[in-house]
Amino acid sequence: MILPRQLFDHETLMIAVITIAREIASTLDVSPEAPLAETCRALGANRTSVYEQARRVLASLQELAGARPGRPRAPEATRSGEAAPTAQQLTIEILEYQLEHPGAMLRHRGRSHYSPGLQRLVLARHDEWTGSLEDFAAAVRVPMDTLRDWLQRDRQAELAEPEPEVPRLVVPRDASELTRQVAELWQAWAGPTRAFIGHAARRFDLSTAQVVRLLRILGCIAPRRRKPPRHRGATQPLSPGTLLVTDGKQLDVVLTASGRRVHRNWQGIVDQPTGCDTAVVITAEECADGAAQAYDRALETLAGVVPEGLLHDNKPCYDDAQLQQHVQDRGTTMIPATPARPENKAILEGAFGLWAQRIGTLRLDDTNTETLISSAVAECVRTYTTATNTVPRVQWGGRSRLDVLREACPTEEQRRRDQLFLQRLKADHDPRRRRSPKRNAVSARLLDEVFKRLGLLDKDPKGALRRYLATCEPAAIRRAAAIVAARKARGLLDERHAHRYLAAVIRNQQDELDLQRAAEQLLELCRVENQLWTAGEETDYQLLLDERRSPDELLLAVAEHAAHAGIPVQTAYWTGKLLELLATDPHLAHPVKTHLIRLYEATPQRRLELVDRITAQEHALA
Repeated sequence: MILPRQLFDHETLMIAVITIAREIASTLDVSPEAPLAETCRALGANRTSVYEQARRVLASLQELAGARPGRPRAPEATRSGEAAPTAQQLTIEILEYQLEHPGAMLRHRGRSHYSPGLQRLVLARHDEWTGSLEDFAAAVRVPMDTLRDWLQRDRQAELAEPEPEVPRLVVPRDASELTRQVAELWQAWAGPTRAFIGHAARRFDLSTAQVVRLLRILGCIAPRRRKPPRHRGATQPLSPGTLLVTDGKQLDVVLTASGRRVHRNWQGIVDQPTGCDTAVVITAEECADGAAQAYDRALETLAGVVPEGLLHDNKPCYDDAQLQQHVQDRGTTMIPATPARPENKAILEGAFGLWAQRIGTLRLDDTNTETLISSAVAECVRTYTTATNTVPRVQWGGRSRLDVLREACPTEEQRRRDQLFLQRLKADHDPRRRRSPKRNAVSARLLDEVFKRLGLLDKDPKGALRRYLATCEPAAIRRAAAIVAARKARGLLDERHAHRYLAAVIRNQQDELDLQRAAEQLLELCRVENQLWTAGEETDYQLLLDERRSPDELLLAVAEHAAHAGIPVQTAYWTGKLLELLATDPHLAHPVKTHLIRLYEATPQRRLELVDRITAQEHALA
């Protein structure tokens, strides 16, 4: 339970509460120092009900603390010099806001939805309110519990989760009158999209599917993001027979006579440039001996031509010393694939996928010996690979993969080029390779303080993680520390992995800083080239000046533009304007930061960046 600080300013009232509590504890024969659960069990009370009653008592104490002896104080003036609004004026203002912004407050199945703009209006009016909290809640038509949650979040300056980003509306020139009416309703709508679909369907006598289709045409509903396609020919081109790829595939075998299910391993080797299967070995499991046998058979298929490299995954069996020596003695270099990236072996992984699709589980009669099992599996795999190798290919001019592999005769220059590439590839994939990036001394000291405040020093006793993160800038570390501290205060952080989460957030914030600098450089280059990238922003800013707003109102409007900016050039422009105005009126920095925290419809990341930039400018930080 969080006790308001104004209660402790009324010492007499607090001593009276302690006296009453002692008398109550003595009468009920309970100890004030006993745990709450033990006291509830002794008196047969519900702990949830106890907390609810405690909140009611706390609200009454706040009213008593404010009711000092003597004449009641006069209503305080608002920022503009006008008297504080009455309850009736508040109710009228809230209702007018809902009429101008349909969907700002919705109730459905016992739950209520309030738009960020309505929440911000209520909080702003609460700053000017001089009466009790119950009267204020009744005036603004917001439940007491909901209002308390807003006020607590506002006091703690929490960055609430934003509403889903709404795409920009695009109305075609030849749109029908119904389309324009839906577009106008959408522009005024302040609630969630799902509620708008039902509301528009009832208002215009349409089906929900028709409304959804219309919103997609107008660009109100963003299309689903799809992964970019993978393109062929994106790998390094090598000569046929230069690089082989090996891997194992577990095959399922069902023995129909006994009903047993056994497994065999398909150890395959494929030529990377052509995709030709050069060896097939069947073993009980994926092992070093099977890989050595497959390599020897691949040499037979290549008619004695020794490949330059053998690419394999990072399973322990391929680190076997005898296997490494066996392959190297014949003049081939073993190269590990990139960890957690099966695309390195796509040519072989694709064959395994085709096997699963076309062949699947093998069904054999086990009336004979175990040798029959292995030989039958070997024949099945040999049949598949032989058919694959002998199929004519368009990319090879009608020749098969096996023909291209056997007829390959690379030049000496090509062989040297391939050898240099494989040497670089092995060096890049060497796990013992160490890089020593440049560390920032200020970041290192700041990281020590952050780990100390968050209680993470035991997670990094030798300081290796802090040395790694010291390559990031202090601004990225500050922002990440603020995010992690906020989540930890709300109990949303797993203490076991808090240091990993902090490292990930720091790296993300560093990427955001790099993007900010890129946007600022883009803005400057556009200005140098005299391009009209910021013509629209200049016009909007001039309109703000023409409205002759006060300095604080102008700053709040510029802050909203900076928080809602779209492309990087717009973001850099409005952020620069905001910092430029604050440099002239630094005393307005606190109201601007408060307004940004309450700007719930903007993303938390963007609001945190602006608050950090303003704070850094106040204290002349990097």
